[in-house]
Amino acid sequence: MDKDELLVDLFEAYYQARKNKRNTHSCIQYEMNYESNLIALCDRLVNRTYQPKSSICFISFYPVKREVFAASFEDRIIHHLIFNYINHIFEDTFIHDSYSCRKNKGTSYGIKRINKFIRGASENYTKDAYILKLDIKGYFMSINKHILYNQILKTLSKFWIKLKVDFDFIAWIIKIIIFHNPTKDVIIKGKMTNWVGLPKDKSLFYAKKDTGLPIGNLTSQLFGNIYLD
Repeated sequence: MDKDELLVDLFEAYYQARKNKRNTHSCIQYEMNYESNLIALCDRLVNRTYQPKSSICFISFYPVKREVFAASFEDRIIHHLIFNYINHIFEDTFIHDSYSCRKNKGTSYGIKRINKFIRGASENYTKDAYILKLDIKGYFMSINKHILYNQILKTLSKFWIKLKVDFDFIAWIIKIIIFHNPTKDVIIKGKMTNWVGLPKDKSLFYAKKDTGLPIGNLTSQLFGNIYLD
C-alpha cells in the first residue's frame, strides 16, 4: 500500500467524517492536531497495527428505541475510508429498489416508488391491491460475520480491477472492522434502566459469537445492504 496515496485518502475521509460533527468534543479534540493525528494513523495502517478504540453505547428513543454504538472519531475516519474504497463496486451490484443509506435513494424516494407500484397494481386505484409488510427480526444483531466477510471478498475479487487500493490491504482493514467486538471495553452513556424493555435480539450484548454489527457505524449500513443483497 502506497503510504502517500493512503495519506491523501485519509485526509479525504477525515473531511467527510467531520461533517456535522465539528461541534462534538471528540472531533474538536482530534482537529486540534489533525495533521499529526492522520499521519500517525497512516503509519499504523501501513504497519498493520491499527485497532479500533472504545465505542460509546447508549439507547436512542427516536424514531424507535434502539441500541447505538458510537465509534471514536478516528474510527469514523476509517469507516469513511473503507466506504470510499468499496461502495462504488457494490452500488453497481445492488437492485434498484434498495433504498437504505444510498445516494439519491432513502425514505422519500422509496415512498415515491411504492406509490407508483400501488397505482400500477390497483390500476390507478380502481381495483383492490395488497401490500405485504415484512421485517427481519433483529437483523443487524443476527448478521453472521464470517458469511458477510466472505461475501465482501468474493465480490471484491470479482471486480478487483475497479479497486483503487491494494486488495490485501482493504481485505485486512475490512476484517478488522467486521470482527471487532464493540461490547468489549465499551463506555456506557445514560442509565442502565434505558435498556429495560429492549428485546435481546436488538442488543449486541446478547449476540452470539462472531455475530452482529453495531448500529451507528457507516460501515454497518453498507455491510447490512451487502449481506441482504
